[in-house]
Amino acid sequence: MVRILRHLQNERGNMTIFTLTIYWFMFMLVFVALFNFSTIFVDKEQASNSAQQASIAAVKDIYDEMKEAIILYDASIEGLQNPDYVWIRVKAAKEKLRAAHPEWAASEIEYGAIDSALSSALPGNMQLQAYVYAGLSKVKAKIPGVVRTVLVDNKATLNGSTIKLFNSDNRIEVTTSVKYNSESMGFDFIPAYSEQIYQTGESRRIGFIDEVNDWFYINIPILG
Repeated sequence: MVRILRHLQNERGNMTIFTLTIYWFMFMLVFVALFNFSTIFVDKEQASNSAQQASIAAVKDIYDEMKEAIILYDASIEGLQNPDYVWIRVKAAKEKLRAAHPEWAASEIEYGAIDSALSSALPGNMQLQAYVYAGLSKVKAKIPGVVRTVLVDNKATLNGSTIKLFNSDNRIEVTTSVKYNSESMGFDFIPAYSEQIYQTGESRRIGFIDEVNDWFYINIPILG
């Protein structure tokens, strides 16, 4: 009888160990699945932030070149009897925007003022058109380097990344990706998996672009 009781106790102990092992195994599988699932979201957020930061960084170059174009144009018409200076329009637009939106950053007020001044001055003004077009051509060559730097700093994947100047809403659009690698955590039967997770970011709207003659919307690839 004692031997039978000892045998039953051993059986119960073995079953307990077996049950705990099964539970541990299932817990680890669920943990691995949740870990990989959350990693996808982290990588997606990283790609999204990289694209957004790159598109915003490119905006500054656009408006810096437009300021230069306006200065060059204004200097070229100084000899006219009644010169219509564009920078005077920019200053007036700044004052209106500052009064209407005191919470806006100084850069956003300046960008909005340049949008307003150029949108009103460009139609029918072929000389100003030429200066603005030349500025956009210069910035088209600069922006890939600016975007590339931001993507590298954020550890995004360069190959397959693109810049759109501009999208249908007149925004700079950057598309980039981050490489996702699944984690098996020692479970050899879980297959390895990897993919590029692509996300797109947009800049503020470039308000004057619709008034620029013959500007073609272009896609620029970023090479690794």
